[in-house]
Amino acid sequence: MQQRLTANLTSLAVVVGLSVSLRDPCAAAALERAGGDACKLLTAAQVTAVLGVQVDEGAYIDATHPEFCVWREHDKPQMIAQNVQIHFMTARQFEAPKTGPFAKGPESGLGDDAYWSYTPGIGFSLSIKKGSTYIRVQSRPIPKGVARSADTPALKAQWDEKMKTVERTIGAEVLKKI
Repeated sequence: MQQRLTANLTSLAVVVGLSVSLRDPCAAAALERAGGDACKLLTAAQVTAVLGVQVDEGAYIDATHPEFCVWREHDKPQMIAQNVQIHFMTARQFEAPKTGPFAKGPESGLGDDAYWSYTPGIGFSLSIKKGSTYIRVQSRPIPKGVARSADTPALKAQWDEKMKTVERTIGAEVLKKI
């Protein structure tokens, strides 16, 4: 389980466009930072309505980086909580996953440009550009999260579609504020 979690977190770092720890001040200074307060983009009520489970108010993933926010299922351990994550990105972070092994194609009707990427063990994420603002939406709308046992291909396809539906809906809500 620990190896799977480590692999998932490593994959997430690649998708997010970060290859260094945000907690390391020297390494973080080398990163181009995106501006914005992601926790101001949605309310717990909005996320609850989309996920179908009660979530807590948005919380910063790292207090020194307000561009990253997560809304987690209320009263559930982090590893199994359903959640929605939003973060602001730079233009470079937006462009990087558009091609390559994680690219899954464009999404029409959201912002000026939008596309899907997929990281094995993590799932889909939706990146959206509106003007000079770039955001990424990720969701884990699956009960028991990463603690799930292996799903059948049909059930995995069902979860993938639910993930994409949640991310499209959340993306449309966020676009109303940017």
